[in-house]
Order: sequence, then structure tokens, then C-alpha cells
Amino acid sequence: MDATPPLASPAAGAGFYRDLPAQPRFEALAGRDGYARVPPDWHVVLTDVRDSTHAIGAGHYKDVNTLGAASIVAARRVLGVLEFPFAFGGDGATLLVPGAQAPAVLEALRGLRGLAAARFGLDLRVGSVAVADLEAAGAHVEVAKHAVSPHCVVASLRGEGLRLAEERIKAAHPDDALPQREPDLAGLSCRWKPFRSRRGTVLTLIVEARRDAPDGDDTASRTFARVLRGLEAILPEGLAHANPAGAGLEGYRSLRENLRTERRLQRSVLSLSFLKRLLETTLATFAFAGFLPVPALRRYRRDTAAHCDYRKFDRSLRAVIDCTPAEADAIERMLAREHASGALHYGLHASGEALMTCLVEGLAPGQHLHFIDGAGGGYALAAARLKAQGMASPAARS
Repeated sequence: MDATPPLASPAAGAGFYRDLPAQPRFEALAGRDGYARVPPDWHVVLTDVRDSTHAIGAGHYKDVNTLGAASIVAARRVLGVLEFPFAFGGDGATLLVPGAQAPAVLEALRGLRGLAAARFGLDLRVGSVAVADLEAAGAHVEVAKHAVSPHCVVASLRGEGLRLAEERIKAAHPDDALPQREPDLAGLSCRWKPFRSRRGTVLTLIVEARRDAPDGDDTASRTFARVLRGLEAILPEGLAHANPAGAGLEGYRSLRENLRTERRLQRSVLSLSFLKRLLETTLATFAFAGFLPVPALRRYRRDTAAHCDYRKFDRSLRAVIDCTPAEADAIERMLAREHASGALHYGLHASGEALMTCLVEGLAPGQHLHFIDGAGGGYALAAARLKAQGMASPAARS
């Protein structure tokens, strides 16, 4: 019997995601409970930095992270108060947007692509596929909400439609003649120094489960559930306490560093948007240094860890965790056993720090979200290792 969630009603429209109930237990998201199929008039929009592995090897991993988060911020500025699901992937992002708003979102993202080339020397891929086209191919896209705190939710995405959308977008050729607009990146913040591991290792992992069986057997859900149980057994306080940002915020970057980043996010220093960002960045740098009294900063600092996306489902299980070297070795052995059984492919990257890129629309709870990645390449290098493992697998070649 097919366990695929029912298709959302067309009447759900742009409010489809807003009306989904949030799941407080991350472990429950390994299964299909709480997921709903995305309406056919929505679009899957993907961005990713081409050849990100080379860029990271050249020392540009922070730039790669910034562009991944910028994709989400640019889309949010277009969509305004409309809630939509998204997932940060390190070198890009997955966005699900209503079809009526998709052209405007794509215009902004193509503008971001131009900014990435001009200011960062990086090639940002941008593309979209209608959910209706994926449904016609028998590939669904499903979404759920994870309540990471009483005030903040993170989307969980699953379904073969995400894989098919990625394949189609990567096979397409970019059309530079398509309309684009200057992206509005208000709210994007890249001002915090990396978090040093408290326990010795920041481990970035991506786990991709074997596809579900044709008869509807939910193979992936069982695999993810086993992996999560394995992580809980290895980590003494469990996955919920392995957040690299759990010890609180580290240092704010210097004003000079922050202004350099802001300059690269704007095409012109003469624009009104840059002048606003210049003022905001200067005030924020002095405030976090303690030179300006801002009472709301204390709660903002306290809430940051609870507003992080350090664990999520984006077709695969993704997590950035703080652990000991022995625990990292145990996690790799556990995943290697699952891989040898044919249940999954995985990629890992270990470093001593984690990076945080932020979406800040205000200092109150629920007005900020923080994207976590491992330093030195994190998700991008873990994904490269997962891909290499999959290509070497006999099952992948059959």
C-alpha cells in the first residue's frame, strides 16, 4: 500500500505551507507522518555554486556559504510575509514557492547570480521545475515543519521529486537573456566568527537513504530512523545537544571585516541600500562589542542556538554536530555498516569549527534564523564524498 501523503488541495494555494502543523520531535520527521504533498501549482527552485569544491579548495568556503544563504534571503524579500519552505545546503538552497510568485523569485535569484559572478567570481546555478511536471513523471515532493523552538520552524523536505528536479536543473543550460532584478539582501548577516568545537570535532554529515521500493514500502523512513537511533546511542546527550552553537555566540567580526563583506553584497557603494547596510553594520558591530546599550541583544544571544538549522531533512539527512573524535569515528563506523548493507550512501567532513550565516529580520524570537555549516567546506565536501561513494557503488552503476 502506498504511504505517500495525499496531494494538497488546490484551494490551499499560497497558504499551503503556513497552514501545516509543526512537528516538535525531530525524530518523527524520519517517517512520513506530518508531511504533505506540495500543490502542483508550486515550483521547486534550486541554487548551487558550480564547482564549489574547487572554490572551497581555493579558500572561498565562506563566500560559498554566503551565496547559499543569500539565495534564501533574496527569495524572502520577494515573497514578503508569505511563508514558504526552504533548506540551506551549504553551497546553495532548495526553495518551494507558489507558481504565481516563481517568476519574480527567479528574477531576483538570477540577479544574485550576476552579483556572485561580479563580486565573488563564482558561478551560481539557478533553476526551477514545476511540481506539476514532477507529479506527471510520478515523482512527489513532500514537506513538513519542524518546530526547533516555540517561535521558530525549519522545513523538512523529502520525495523523489527533489532528486528529479535537481537532475533536470543541472542538465539545463543557463539563459542569460532571461529577466533579472537586483536582489534585495536586507537581513543577510555574515558577521560572526566561526564557532570553535567545544568537544574536539565539528562533524558535517549527509546521509542519503536507498530509494523506497516500488510497492510503496517506505525503505527510506526505516533507514533514517535507524541512523537517528544510532546517533542517539553514540552521542551521550543525544543529537538535540550536539548543536555547535549550543555554547552561545562567539566573537563578532571586526567592523573592517564586516564592511568588506557588505561591500561585496552590493553592486554600488553609492546605492541607498548600501548606505543603509553601512549604517546598520556599524551600529551592530558597536552594539555587539558592548559600546551601545541594546537590551534586546541579551535575549537574541540566548535564543540563537534555538534558532539554528544544524539538523534537517532535505531529501537526505543533514547535520552539523559537535562531538569528540571518538564519537566521530563511531558515527563513521555506523554509517559504513549501513552503507555496506546497501541501505544508504553518506558523506562526512570533519573540522574544528562551524560557520554561521544569519537571516535577521529583527531581534525578537522568531525573527531570526541561523544557517550552520562545517568550516572548510562542510556540506559541499560531504556532498562530494557522498557522490563519489555512490558512483563507486555497484548498485549505483546498475
